[in-house]
Amino acid sequence: MKKRRWFSLFLSFALLLPLFSLTCADAYEDFDLDAKAGLLIEADTGEILYEKNAHQENFPASLTKVMVALLVFEAIDEGKIALTDSVTATESAFEGLSSDGSTANIVPGETMTVEQLLNCMLIVSANEACNILAEAVCGEGNISQFVQRMNERAAALGCENTHYVNTSGLHDPDHYTTAWDIYLITRALMPYEKFMEICNSKSYTVPATNMTEKPRELHSTNFLISNWRARGYVYRDAQGIKTGSTEEAGHCLVSSAVRGDRQLVSVVLGAEKITLADGKSTLTKSFSETIRLFDYGFDSFSRREVVSADELVRELRLLHAA
Repeated sequence: MKKRRWFSLFLSFALLLPLFSLTCADAYEDFDLDAKAGLLIEADTGEILYEKNAHQENFPASLTKVMVALLVFEAIDEGKIALTDSVTATESAFEGLSSDGSTANIVPGETMTVEQLLNCMLIVSANEACNILAEAVCGEGNISQFVQRMNERAAALGCENTHYVNTSGLHDPDHYTTAWDIYLITRALMPYEKFMEICNSKSYTVPATNMTEKPRELHSTNFLISNWRARGYVYRDAQGIKTGSTEEAGHCLVSSAVRGDRQLVSVVLGAEKITLADGKSTLTKSFSETIRLFDYGFDSFSRREVVSADELVRELRLLHAA
């Protein structure tokens, strides 16, 4: 009897909660993303506003690093490491890295804090920082164990078409993911305020270390939040998140944007970088297409209240046998 009464009260309360719905504006436009795959999600509700080949396997390049960041922040939550911990780069952390890959110019024997390494990894996409952080979590020489954890965590999040071979995203035919899976991983990361603070930073200064005499300046690879590397892409509503590019993957970007009370999350995979008609200027479409996606999401959809908080929809009564 008591349980039924409480259940009745719970249902009555639930029906009093405000209900919201996204409605498409009258000026709806057909949208076609110029990239291999893409996704646009309403962050609060998880509603898909646009998708193109969202479950198709693609190479993620440095978008891989969002999974590295997730495992690092979860290790911090578990008390295994701390942002202030000092980590010394080992020789093994540099094995297999491309000489022309993204770097923060960290060298073997150099000591940085976990927070500094996260800035190196997320702001300038430093490949060596990924391996150094992996060893900080799993121990020296255990990068392969960390990669195994990356795959296990992806599976636990529901990523059905993701497989990692390394921490950096350097090309390997067996290293792949999807736009949808990247969204699932990013969604798990976004509640970490420090993560969002770092990936939304235009720049960061690494203090002098035991191997350097001067501080080093890092400038974001994300053109949506910084014009230091390229002009014409800054999007005032953008907040992070991570860039990536290789010859095989094309140009990729996972990003978020906030306008008013709405937050959107976008994923663009396999976009091109083209030379414009003047023969000199270039257009990196991972950024320009993300801007188009955000404008489409904000301008073509609006949030409307369907039921107010003080409107009683229906009172439920549970009957039971005497």
